[in-house]
Amino acid sequence: MSITFPNRLVGILVITVLIPTLLINLFTFTYIKKEMQSDAASWLQGMTRNTGETMDSYIQLLNGITRNPAFDYTLNNILERHLNNQEGQLGYSFEETAQINGSLTMMRETDRNKIVSIEIYDRNGNRFLLGNRSGGTNSDWIEKTKELEGATYLLPPFQGEDGRPVSAISRMLYNPQTFHEVGMIRMFYRLDFSLEPDSDLLSRGGNLYLVDDQGQVIFDLQQKCLGWKLSSCVGSDHFQSSYVSAITKWTLVTAMPKDQLFIKVNQTQKVILVINLFFFIIALFIIVSVSYRMSSPIKRLSRLMLTAPKHHFNIDIPDTKRTDEIGIMTTSLQYMVDHIHELIAEVMSIEQRRKTSEIASLQAQINPHFLYNTLSMIVMQAEIDGNYNISTMGSKLGRLLRYSIGKEKEWVNVQKECEHIGLYMEVMKFRYPKLVLELQIDDKVLNWRMIKLLLQPIVENAIIHGIVPNGQEGTIRIEMKELHINGDERLLIRIQDNGIGMEVDQLQDIKDSLIGMGGLTKESIGIRNVYERIHLAYTKGRVHFDIESSIGQGTIYTIELPKVADEVIDRR
Repeated sequence: MSITFPNRLVGILVITVLIPTLLINLFTFTYIKKEMQSDAASWLQGMTRNTGETMDSYIQLLNGITRNPAFDYTLNNILERHLNNQEGQLGYSFEETAQINGSLTMMRETDRNKIVSIEIYDRNGNRFLLGNRSGGTNSDWIEKTKELEGATYLLPPFQGEDGRPVSAISRMLYNPQTFHEVGMIRMFYRLDFSLEPDSDLLSRGGNLYLVDDQGQVIFDLQQKCLGWKLSSCVGSDHFQSSYVSAITKWTLVTAMPKDQLFIKVNQTQKVILVINLFFFIIALFIIVSVSYRMSSPIKRLSRLMLTAPKHHFNIDIPDTKRTDEIGIMTTSLQYMVDHIHELIAEVMSIEQRRKTSEIASLQAQINPHFLYNTLSMIVMQAEIDGNYNISTMGSKLGRLLRYSIGKEKEWVNVQKECEHIGLYMEVMKFRYPKLVLELQIDDKVLNWRMIKLLLQPIVENAIIHGIVPNGQEGTIRIEMKELHINGDERLLIRIQDNGIGMEVDQLQDIKDSLIGMGGLTKESIGIRNVYERIHLAYTKGRVHFDIESSIGQGTIYTIELPKVADEVIDRR
């Protein structure tokens, strides 16, 4: 005769639980306590590592911001002109001062809430400041920054005017065109934002410290141990966890009192021991009922955890008021899922900023800012001298550059892009008078939006590498019209020339370079630029880009783009 599970449980309890209950409880809680110590150490270590990595990531971000002046040629040229300026800031013109302040503003706007101020010093010590003045540092930072010869120098944290901890990062500035030392930049930022710990740490009497390589506390969340040795602040009655920054060489330390970690465990142990002495008779009922109540939510929780990856963590976790291990597991799973969603959103945001940055970088290859002012002066001088052909050509070229570097956004309507390409052809006719442009634009698409300067590189490539080698006489035909494919509205762009065309191998090399499988050539640089800008800008919908060519028959570029709504562009 088989024995049922409840009877088996009763027999086991009678034989094995009666006498060793007290010892088992003692060993069990000892084991649990050790496990909780291990979990607490892991929790503290994980929180410390996450906080330290956040601090390092932000310092790396600031390090990148301080590199921006190296790519600001206008700023470098201003500082270059004032290498021997003995008149202080009075030696700078209003336009130069405004340009410097504009550069400071762009850098600070990267993170205005956390960057306190930015300073630029020229070679003669003249300072240009944006933001609140920050004190607490001496002139030693200047010599230390110079010794690093362009690398970043991290200043030790100090107390800001508002009582919050502030740190700074500085580096020398070199003009990449002349390799001259033109000045230095220093950026003050708030330190405590990146050192915000888990709220559970403070509620349990814990603290967070930042220690320099001399073992001295340079940051204390509770501001009680600044300037002390860490050993004077944290005793043996605390759990500690540390993280050494590879960037700053500072050590981040979190500490929590041991009694706060195990106070509930000790109290529970005493209560259970007392209850076991008086209520052992009802133990069977309690074990059976509690076992069921515990196993049921664990099974539900396990099913949720198994299905979470299949549904991309878009799962509904029921709220719980339990405070035991099941409640902790449920709450931890909810926190993990929420945190994963935050990380996904952060990755998407970083990817969008990267795409925007790449678009701006590619756009900069077409936008030579420095030529515009020079052309304006040439036009004025030509009109004064009576050289009206030069004046007309310079004026049209100036309009081309204004379109490229003006205040228009990345997106323009089709009509404006076509007007620009017509103006571009008028300029090219000064050199190649026999060029002909034919535009066939569907009226329906005149107000459609497209990225700026999409046509010019392709037309220029067709003229230089297709028509000019064929005798400088030829026709560029541009057709733009509406397409409907599977219910989607699309813009068809076809650019055709009657130039010399290309060999099969040459055409294949260009196509390979578009997808990164081949090296860039003089014929493919402009086309590759347009190809990458299109794929970075049109992230929704399918994009088609194709080139057809044969010797003596010219070349045809075919582009199909999805229609982009104005509200989508505004969100970008």
